[in-house]
Order: sequence, then structure tokens, then C-alpha cells
Amino acid sequence: MKNRTITGIIIAIVYVAVLALSMYVHQIFFDVFLVFIAAVGTYEICRALPTFVGKPIYPINIAALVLGFGSFWTVQYLYPESYASGLGGYFVSLAVMVLFTVIFTACSKKHVSSNAFATIFAMLYPTMVTMFSLAINYFLNAREGISSSLPYRTAGVVLMFVVPTITDVFAFFVGSRLRGKKLCPTISPNKTVSGAIGGLFGGLVGSGIVAAAAALNYYLGWNVMGIKIFPGGWLETGVSLAVLGLLGSVVGQVGDLFASYIKRRAGIKDYSNILPGHGGVLDRVDSFIFSGVIFYLYFAVAIIFM
Repeated sequence: MKNRTITGIIIAIVYVAVLALSMYVHQIFFDVFLVFIAAVGTYEICRALPTFVGKPIYPINIAALVLGFGSFWTVQYLYPESYASGLGGYFVSLAVMVLFTVIFTACSKKHVSSNAFATIFAMLYPTMVTMFSLAINYFLNAREGISSSLPYRTAGVVLMFVVPTITDVFAFFVGSRLRGKKLCPTISPNKTVSGAIGGLFGGLVGSGIVAAAAALNYYLGWNVMGIKIFPGGWLETGVSLAVLGLLGSVVGQVGDLFASYIKRRAGIKDYSNILPGHGGVLDRVDSFIFSGVIFYLYFAVAIIFM
């Protein structure tokens, strides 16, 4: 319990530091944080997969990780006027690495189809999922940096930290108080339906905090993480944040269950001992990176149509 508490405090400090630095100094701090998540998460998932899928070809996963991030940054910098260019570059590199994996295992006497499947799975989770969060960080001109940030970028990055965190807090306290029917007992015995509903309210509270920061900026000129109202005014801002609070909470909880499901299938308690008492890095960021997917998709559509 002591280790878990100490680790939790360290995680909170890291979250606040990364958020502040990426909002006020340079977006690269958020990038580095995501690279860490992807790299350590790949290591953890490669440790879990051999017991029920197959042994990943780790050097290929490392190459896919390096090529993926490199492709994202290169294309995003070359075409900064397009907010989706980096993500497009990444998916091209992903397709290349998937094809290479299939051909490599087909020609190998040592590796079989299960190795190829595990290797490709480790490319998709967590790296591919994490790339959507990275793309939110580039709702700006890649050459001008945070001075050119769109309101969607600042709101999206803050939502990724705030919504999953408060969702987890509300889910824990409501679930432990009310208890009741189990949500998915075969995957996560401690999660309850009441906790999941409490988590939805937590998501709304999280998005409400972002809305309050936008209001402070708009009415009082306080630069709270650079959050501003959206181009469509308060109606777009309020509706969008409420929807994202709910969707982020739902998707985040699904991501949490997905990570728990993999551990169940793998027959392990923790992904690693990197974060003592917290089950590993993937156990801490599962809801974070999954909610990033829905935030990116929502804002990408908003940029086009709103």
C-alpha cells in the first residue's frame, strides 16, 4: 500500500509537469511522454503475449516503433499546414512494417504465424493507439510550435489527462460505496456497474474543469493551460466538452477493461514492476491512450466542419 501511494504521487507529479511544460514551453515534452508510453508499453505487451498468442519478434517491434514516430514527425514537419499529415505518415510506415513482418515470418524457418500475429498486435497496442494522442498535439503549425495552437489542441491534451483521471477517482469511490452488480466479473472482478456510472459523472466533471479554464481565460484573461473557447463560441465549446467528457469516460473504461483482459489471458497480475503497486505502465495509461483516440477523431471532424 505504501509503495502504491508513493508511486501514485510520483505519477501525479509527472502528469502535472508534462502537462504544464507541453502547454507553456514546447509540445515536445508531450511527445517525449508519449514515446516513453509507447516504448515501455511495447516492452510490457511483448512480455504478456507469449503465454496466449505467441512470442513477438521484438527487434521488429523496436524497428516499427522507431520508424513510426520518425515517419510521423518527418511528414508532419514537411506538411505542417495539414493537421493529419503526421498520422498519415505513421500509417504508411505501419503498413510497411506489417507487410515486412508477414513476409519475414513466411520466409523464416524459426518463426511461425503466431509470431507474426503477436508482433503485429504489439505494433497496434499500444503504439498505434498512442499515435492518435500524438496527433492531437499537432493541431498547430509544426514549425511555429505552441504559439500557433488551435483551441482543439490545448483542450484535447488537457482532456486526456483530466477526464480519465477523474473518471477513475469517481468510479472507485462510487463503486466502493454503492457496490452492487459486477460490470465484467470475468475480466475485472472489482469493477461494478455503479462504479462505471460514477465514472461517467467523473468524465463530465473533468470536461467541466476544462470548460471552467476556458471561461477564466475568456472573461478574466487568465492563461490556464492556454485553453480557449472553440471557434463556434460557447455553444460549440459547451456541447463538445460535455460529449467528450462522456465519450472519453466510456472509451477510457473500455480501455481499462481491455488491458485487464490481456492480463487475464496472459495469466499475469502485473505487466511489469516498473510502477510498483500499479500493475505496470500500461495499467496506468490504458484509459489515457484509448480516450485520446476518440478526442482526436472528434476534433479532426470539428476542424473540417465547424
